[in-house]
Amino acid sequence: MKDAIKETLRSDFEKMMRHSLQKSGEFGFHIFGDYAVSVLNFYVGSSILLPEDKHEAALFLANLYNAGVRNRISQKDLHEIAEVVAGDPTLNYQVIAPIFD
Repeated sequence: MKDAIKETLRSDFEKMMRHSLQKSGEFGFHIFGDYAVSVLNFYVGSSILLPEDKHEAALFLANLYNAGVRNRISQKDLHEIAEVVAGDPTLNYQVIAPIFD
């Protein structure tokens, strides 16, 4: 996965996190999961992210989230989260709309 993609993932993740914290005061795991699944499917569908890089991108996002919760999620669990996120075909445009503001 290219560094430019990582920077896009990081930037959009931060936008989503700030939006969620301002709107509801939280950026819980369920919000992260919905966001990660939808944004990765959007990137793949838009040819921003190659399908073969989706799992790596999911792990990258999971690690960003983990850093925000003071690294409380184990590496094993991060890999499981990435597997689930990368395998979910859901794309909810309402969930990712804040990154386009």
